[in-house]
Amino acid sequence: MNKLSQSLLILLTFIIVSCNQPEPVSNEPGEAIQESTVIVAETSMNVASMSDLKVTESCELVLGWDPWEPYQYLTPDNKVKGLDIELIQSMARQIDCNVKFEQGEWMALLESLKSGEIDMLGGASKTLTREIFADFSDPYRDESFVLYLLNEEKENYAEKSIYELMNNKFRLGITEDYIYGEAVANIQDNEIYQAQIVSVPVTEVNYYNLIQGNIDGFLEDPFVAGYTIKRKGYSSKIVASGIKVHSGDVSIMFSKVSVKPEMVEQFNVALDDIKDSGEYQKILGKYSH
Repeated sequence: MNKLSQSLLILLTFIIVSCNQPEPVSNEPGEAIQESTVIVAETSMNVASMSDLKVTESCELVLGWDPWEPYQYLTPDNKVKGLDIELIQSMARQIDCNVKFEQGEWMALLESLKSGEIDMLGGASKTLTREIFADFSDPYRDESFVLYLLNEEKENYAEKSIYELMNNKFRLGITEDYIYGEAVANIQDNEIYQAQIVSVPVTEVNYYNLIQGNIDGFLEDPFVAGYTIKRKGYSSKIVASGIKVHSGDVSIMFSKVSVKPEMVEQFNVALDDIKDSGEYQKILGKYSH
């Protein structure tokens, strides 16, 4: 074999050997760490998602309450009951949420709501001041006051407005610190009617004053009056007139610190649901007079 043939054979052998070599495996530490980081990140993401899911599935809210029959009160067997309590519990059941209770005075409960120590309050009026620290559900009941009279006097005051009565020397019983709405506020602020207004510190004094002839009638929340009249056995003596004054609507007030807006919306949907199902009217019927 000549030198040229030998050279060509050597070159061909080198080419064949080079083509059959395996791809080099990189041992750069950065690539191995990067792959490991991706696995850890994916694992962490899955754990976070499971944690979020657990929080979503577990719902427990603390409802602050202060005694005010028949809206909120404690039964002899130490259970919290009342119109507001039952309505809120019914809404909470619709979204599988458990309600716990914390009793307190109204102003103290408001402070607890601000800080997030409690989550919600019932029977709340929506105001600009409260909207700073709280969100509100849709109104779940109407707040109004009805004029109550002696049964034998009802016909004498039929189809008259509250203004007409006051202009005819009607003696009106009210409770201190109650907000009766714009119409009654105008009467209270008018000096002409001051001698006709009898204000008492405790609402049940109005019932006594009416029966004793100290006043001609008094204003009261219809659910409170219906409950009190039945409890005291006044059904044949004291009756509701056709005169009603509107004070406003009440909502559930939620702490912005501890309750997300999505939860408030869930309560709104639940309120619509219990109205559609008839549960809402069933609860109201238990407390109406």
